[in-house]
Amino acid sequence: MADIHTVSIIIPVYNAAATLPDTIQSALGQKDESFNLEVIIVNDGSTDQSHVIINNYRESCKIITTENHGVSAARTTGLEHAKGDYIQYLDSDDLLMPGKIKQQLKALIDNQADIAYGEWQKFTQKGEELNVVETITRQISADAELDIFNNFWCPPAVLLFSRKITDQLTWKSNLPVIQDARYLLDAAAISKFIYVPGVQAQYRIMQTRSLSQRNSLAFVTDCFVNTSEIYERWKDGLEENPDKKQALINSLRYCITEFSISKSKLFEKGIDLLLKIAPGYIPAEPALHHNISKLLGFKNAEKLAAIKRNLSK
Repeated sequence: MADIHTVSIIIPVYNAAATLPDTIQSALGQKDESFNLEVIIVNDGSTDQSHVIINNYRESCKIITTENHGVSAARTTGLEHAKGDYIQYLDSDDLLMPGKIKQQLKALIDNQADIAYGEWQKFTQKGEELNVVETITRQISADAELDIFNNFWCPPAVLLFSRKITDQLTWKSNLPVIQDARYLLDAAAISKFIYVPGVQAQYRIMQTRSLSQRNSLAFVTDCFVNTSEIYERWKDGLEENPDKKQALINSLRYCITEFSISKSKLFEKGIDLLLKIAPGYIPAEPALHHNISKLLGFKNAEKLAAIKRNLSK
């Protein structure tokens, strides 16, 4: 008789009273006789009525209460208490689609894969009415690490991890805005992905939710720190992998532009790192920037461009 696997769903919670019941129900609704399920709720020092809602689920969920240390710490605490062979992270305002765990678990086992993912939806909610804004159907390319660094992203709810992978990963508290993207990027370096067709989860969007929307400088700063760290990982083989080199350059050019507008102290650090990666770098476009870089060097051209950007604001 085949072993019965255990799946642990980890829900970090901070002041999520309005959305938490639906999220927990979507987790408990994954129960199936083909596997064991445990739902772990980590109350990360909530100050609203989240604790009252959580208390209603003491019979069906494992409850952990901590002081507020942030979502990275809450997910880590949940993992430390998890008994599962497979791990599902679920933010407290997102939803798992019915049968999501069963379908992805089978795919992982049948294909001896490490991470399952699939399609997902962005949605808003007004009262009891859910409005699907967009359905995302992208698949990861053959070079998963490069694809995820460049532009592939999905919320943690879409993914199902094998425990052997999560035990090798760390949630990066120094990247508060893009920590879930970095977690997936780190996983890509050591994992086999399996795509499972169909909508696997729903991701709630609203104005107050996104740190990147509320604080664009914090988002760009995270992007810069992430790029700096990934450069250290990739640098030894960079000349043999022009696509990775170009990805780092593209990311830094974005950060440099944004830092020049916000007048961040990281502006020159971004330029220095780009020139470390590509000494003598001359941008192909725009044409004016290309020509000034050839005459004065990229750093001086960027300083002039920064003046123009700020005058144009």
